[in-house]
Amino acid sequence: MRGELSPKGVADRLSMTVAARTREETRFLSVAAEYSKWISADELPAWENDLSIAARSLATSIDRGPGAPNPRHQ
Repeated sequence: MRGELSPKGVADRLSMTVAARTREETRFLSVAAEYSKWISADELPAWENDLSIAARSLATSIDRGPGAPNPRHQ
């Protein structure tokens, strides 16, 4: 979400054993799984945008517990 990894870097680092428990996790993992090294250059910007949107949604939905910083207020 903060640009620390490229969208491709995120997709490459995800483990296939990750299980989603929430709607936001499911969406993020689904979008990330759509990436392949054969994705066309025309499709890549839309995929990167979808992954960024899913990452923001996931980041804002996570319960960080009392006292943890909330990215919505930074």
